[in-house]
Amino acid sequence: MGGMLRDLLLERVLRVGAKPSDIDIVIFGAESVQDIRSKLGVAILATNAFGGVKCRLRPSGLVFDLWRVEDHTNMGDTPKPHTIEQLLRHNLLDIDAILWDPKTDHLHDCGCLRAITAERIGLQGPEGISKTVIAAQIVHVLTVGYKTGFPLSDDVRSFVVAASRRCPATEIENILDRKIPHAAAQMKMFWQDILHGGSQECPTPARQPILQTARAKRSSSSLNTRH
Repeated sequence: MGGMLRDLLLERVLRVGAKPSDIDIVIFGAESVQDIRSKLGVAILATNAFGGVKCRLRPSGLVFDLWRVEDHTNMGDTPKPHTIEQLLRHNLLDIDAILWDPKTDHLHDCGCLRAITAERIGLQGPEGISKTVIAAQIVHVLTVGYKTGFPLSDDVRSFVVAASRRCPATEIENILDRKIPHAAAQMKMFWQDILHGGSQECPTPARQPILQTARAKRSSSSLNTRH
């Protein structure tokens, strides 16, 4: 779910290149994060603030973030059994509310295509401010804006302001330093501008247009959608 699919749609819909740094996979059946760790062994690189397990199967291979559906922010407040449908309803941003089911080859899109077409980031679902990982939520908003180059809606900006009042600024700054060290200083200025009611747009890396002749052919089934 999330970033890799979003970046593939940026390529297909807007014809701009966006290289994902990792692949997020949501799984059922693991009793705990420790259960995942015991099965992955030396493939594990780290765990992150939302409870995901970052791993790499080969030394120079892709990085995977594995998530138990139960561990996603605020999923503990939803009725059991926890489902992917619940997860999408509780996703923070509309542009990341997207999931591909490999069993059916369907793309479950809860606002992602609309956000990409409008080139604007809005809030998705009733998740709200987390009880445990507020700083990580704020950084997620900022980094998605950085990766896409899309402006934040007024609701998203209000969310950042309200969430920032509930956690120390140093927590947000530390995560920015770790997550995007090459742009952390710019992102901190952007974040402070939001807090002070400014209208500065998020700094973004240059997005390269993709030439028709250079694009790899993809199966049209990858864009089947189910709402």
